[in-house]
Amino acid sequence: MITLQAIGVEYSAKPLFSGVSAVINPSDRIALVGKNGAGKSTLLKIIAGLQTATTGQVAASDGTTIGYLPQQMKISDETSIIEEVRKVFASQLVLEQESERLSLELASREDYDSEEYHKLIDRLT
Repeated sequence: MITLQAIGVEYSAKPLFSGVSAVINPSDRIALVGKNGAGKSTLLKIIAGLQTATTGQVAASDGTTIGYLPQQMKISDETSIIEEVRKVFASQLVLEQESERLSLELASREDYDSEEYHKLIDRLT
């Protein structure tokens, strides 16, 4: 869950936006819509922790992963968009692969009372 509390941004004492509050739950699908210059990208950068707000705060639940794909990406001609998106979640993909590997190893073993088996369970949980 991500919580935004009274987020505001000012540039040279001129407010870009103020009082933005929201709760985003893991199952939510949201859209951020507004005219050019309204602060959509700025708000997303604040949520991702790439920029700080003038006022308010952002909080994310433990285990929440926030990725940010900028509008103007610095990519090489050999890199696809999907590869760039995967880079954002690379550490999560490594964890998923390790979890899958451990699960397969546990499923193939029959030494349920061994110390090694219990160590695998501990690593998986």
